[in-house]
Formats: sequence, C-alpha cells, structure tokens
Amino acid sequence: MVKARQRAHPEQRVEFWCQDEARYGTKSVLSKTWMKRGERQSVPHSNGYAWLYVYGFVHPLTGRCDLLRFDSVDVASFNAALHLFKARVDPHNEAHIILYVDNAGWHRSKRVICPEGIELMFSLPYTPELMPAEHLWPPIKAGLVNRAWNSRAELLAAVDERCAWLMTQEALVSHTTFFHWLPNA
Repeated sequence: MVKARQRAHPEQRVEFWCQDEARYGTKSVLSKTWMKRGERQSVPHSNGYAWLYVYGFVHPLTGRCDLLRFDSVDVASFNAALHLFKARVDPHNEAHIILYVDNAGWHRSKRVICPEGIELMFSLPYTPELMPAEHLWPPIKAGLVNRAWNSRAELLAAVDERCAWLMTQEALVSHTTFFHWLPNA
C-alpha cells in the first residue's frame, strides 16, 4: 500500500502513522506491586468520575509520537486532532500520511474532514491487538497507577507530564509499536 501511494504521490514522502485514543479519569487505577513477605500493600484510592482523553499518533518505524489531550471522543474532537496533528508533524505539506485507525464510529463518520495530505486506513474490525498505537498507553498508565486524584486538575498535570515524557522516548515507542508486518515508511 505504501509503495502504491509513493507512486501516486512522487513529489511527497509517504509516511505510515497509527492513531488511537485512551481515556484517563480521576477514578484510581490499582496495580499489584512488589512487597516484602508479610507486608500488605496500602495505596490511596478515589472513585472520581471526571475524565479526559488522549489522542495518540505514532510513527512506529522511528518512534515519533504526538499526544493530544481532549475532553471527549467524537467526530468534532477527531477532526480537531487530525488538524492539530497535521500542523505539528507536517506543517509545510511535504508528506502524504497514511493514518491507520480503528473502526470507531467517529473515525468512519461521513463528517470526518481529513486535512490535505492525510489518508485514513482502517484496521480490521475487533482487532485491537493489531493496532500499534494501543501500545502507547501502558507506559503512560504506569505513571498513573496506585494514586488518588483529588481533582481533575491534578490528573491533567500528571497525564500531561507522562505524555511529555513519552514523546521524548522514541526508542521505547518504536520498540513497543513497530510490528514486523508494518510497512517501512
């Protein structure tokens, strides 16, 4: 597919990116931890109901990623995320980006407006294990487990910190998101 797109767009480089969304909330995520024998784990816990969503874009070959925070997942937010992503990774329209997305309703809607230079490619239905962008979330979640959030602002700060950290970890991101069957673009 990438080679065919390269022939169709010889004046532009063709890049293969993947995209997914994740929800984070003020409800605590609990995880097991190592403890000395005979000791019990004690962690703070909160049953909050405030949420935020992170839209993740990843170039598996290089490990470049762009993480954007939104308040919802819907067509309007997806459109905004696509435009922000395009402006951040290819502001001069030098690339043709094939964006591999899942089959969420807000991805397939007729109201989706792709910026020039972005082409959506849909994954097989019900196959999250085939989506490289799904592997962006465990490193972010690892910094958020076993903590209680007193407010949405505290959660926002922690998620922003983890996202900023992950965007600098290109080797880690490439290692976890590059599957052998992906195109080298």
